[in-house]
Amino acid sequence: MSYAQATNAAASILKIKEAFPALPNKKVLKIHDIAFPKLDNKGHKIQHTTKGLSRKQAIVSTFDKIKDIIMEEANTHIFQINMLLKNIKSTMRAKFICPCPGGVSINTNSVPSTSDLNTIERYLKSINSAGNDEVLVPWLP
Repeated sequence: MSYAQATNAAASILKIKEAFPALPNKKVLKIHDIAFPKLDNKGHKIQHTTKGLSRKQAIVSTFDKIKDIIMEEANTHIFQINMLLKNIKSTMRAKFICPCPGGVSINTNSVPSTSDLNTIERYLKSINSAGNDEVLVPWLP
């Protein structure tokens, strides 16, 4: 029962008690139950979910200097990654790159496979100013 439902129920009980002050409390509650039947909670589930980390992304830990280089031309990098993925006949496609603490996140249309992650890693290590030691292995959340 929500707070609003509880306060409505309490208010209606008080109105019944005011109308019939001589009635005992048990009879007031019986009148309330007859006048306002309780909802059957069977089959009613709470429609509340929380969103956790999406596995439709590859997180790449890297230094701030490399993160800035990647973010400057993010559209070009997305295009190149998608071309490489298409060449290996992968159905996964990169949607966009966004910065995250300690690196970048490459959001995708599906969960990346190991070969997809390897392709992304090879591409990021091939960027002119990125050395092999400066880009770490992409991983799933």
